[in-house]
Amino acid sequence: MTLDAITDLIRREIKPLAVEMDASVEALRQGLGVLAKNGLLALRRPEEFGGPTLDEADFRRFQEEVARASGALAFLQTQHQSAVSLISKHATKDKQQELLPFTHDGTNLIG
Repeated sequence: MTLDAITDLIRREIKPLAVEMDASVEALRQGLGVLAKNGLLALRRPEEFGGPTLDEADFRRFQEEVARASGALAFLQTQHQSAVSLISKHATKDKQQELLPFTHDGTNLIG
């Protein structure tokens, strides 16, 4: 998915939920679900486990776009993205193989 497509998705499906996400855990879960459904929850994952779909600059733009749409969702998904990154860099190979393949789609949320 290109950054333009991701930006469009965020503006179309997440931004309208922004106010509700600040007040409702269920709405926040729905916003996180949009990212999960589109495989956008593990953009810091090594290629051998499904890899990042964005380079560093586009990842930062992605983070900015999510924050523009919803601060609550930006905080939540950043916790997950950071945990994925830490596991990618510091966990044992066995732990990486256990956790990383399922972090992009919400199957395995970490944070």
